[in-house]
Amino acid sequence: MNIQSLKKQFYKTLFPLRFENERVKKLHDFICENDSTTDFWEMGGLLSIFISIIKDFNEDDIEYFFETIHLWDGYHLVIIADKLMENTVKANVNYDLGKIYFKIFLSYEKLDSYYLLDNLELIFKMYRSKLDIETLISISSKIKYLYQNKQITRQQFDHNLSYLNTLNHDVPH
Repeated sequence: MNIQSLKKQFYKTLFPLRFENERVKKLHDFICENDSTTDFWEMGGLLSIFISIIKDFNEDDIEYFFETIHLWDGYHLVIIADKLMENTVKANVNYDLGKIYFKIFLSYEKLDSYYLLDNLELIFKMYRSKLDIETLISISSKIKYLYQNKQITRQQFDHNLSYLNTLNHDVPH
């Protein structure tokens, strides 16, 4: 264990996060407790528990999640985004999880947000997400930011903007 993780653990012990929304708290606690085993989440086990937590989310829960997203550890946001890409999750949750993925992508400020970018097109197709023009503009701006800061290649930049432009024709202005 390095000094940084010791500091983080010490801070979390002294100042634990307090969520006013029970479902968001339950999701946060579950992710924190199981963040080291995410490669082994399976149906009938931890993946089923994750699905049971998020499948009960309603609009208020999702809104609260994004109001408090700044409190989440970036690694935990990536775990959530990664699990949203699983077909089993999609099949068991009746909500456009693509919208959640996109908001995580837009909120995630760590240098490795290119990881989330690599899956944008897949998420659009998987959930057939319908986004408003403001969200598409925000995603385009984030892609430009990543390119300008040399976090993605010109090829990634061109491909993603080209794909977003095709979506732009389907969005109500």
